[in-house]
Amino acid sequence: MKSLLKITLSVLLLFMITAASAQDKAISFTKLPAKAQAFVKKHFSEKEVVKVSMDTEYLFKKEYELTLKSGSNIEFDADGVWKKVEMKKSAVPAILIPANISQYIHKSFPNTFVKGIKKNRNGYDVEISNGLDLEFSNEGKFIRIDD
Repeated sequence: MKSLLKITLSVLLLFMITAASAQDKAISFTKLPAKAQAFVKKHFSEKEVVKVSMDTEYLFKKEYELTLKSGSNIEFDADGVWKKVEMKKSAVPAILIPANISQYIHKSFPNTFVKGIKKNRNGYDVEISNGLDLEFSNEGKFIRIDD
């Protein structure tokens, strides 16, 4: 019975530590890593930024999220490298889309534009303006339409 109580308390303590370690904290634009600040200044405008937050998970992993006046969102890793760009009312800046992906979309889905792009270790997830979600390899080769 005592061992069951110890196990239960250990699991509860582990859960509490995990929950407490995932924190979303509002920060100023100047607290973003230099790469993230440069990215925003180059492709958007610092004046468009309405919210910046830092998400700390498991006491060591930091990520940043930025919201623009339009409602668009940009996510950065701990080093300030962009991970995800989601536009609400316009297209993702063309320079952020790898050439192979851009060419495929223009050829296969004319009259659409990229609303969102996410980089991950396996490649890219791309949302286009007709509502389709497309997956591409790191080399920009089309893999599939994601449901």
